[in-house]
Amino acid sequence: MSLLKNWKIILAALTFAFFTGCAGSNGGSDEDYEGEETEMSEDGTPVKKKKAAPKEEIDENKLKKTEQEATQFNEENHKLRREIFDAKNKLGMPIDRPAEE
Repeated sequence: MSLLKNWKIILAALTFAFFTGCAGSNGGSDEDYEGEETEMSEDGTPVKKKKAAPKEEIDENKLKKTEQEATQFNEENHKLRREIFDAKNKLGMPIDRPAEE
């Protein structure tokens, strides 16, 4: 086995080693990440706390509107699938059926 013949394997191994080595580090940065607060504990060591994401208010009208949009997309998807099915039948192409498990 020549190294030149297996350059893809070597490249993949080096890439894997690079990403594995970099995965655990934070880049040497001591800055706080967005969404985290640093507070001092009683013994003087810094303690990071995550902020909670703001809650979105969901009212009944918004829920109904979203449900209607989902129904429209579902109907459009069904219509397009039916058109594809009919076109394949006209062309005599085999129809791919999902495998039943």
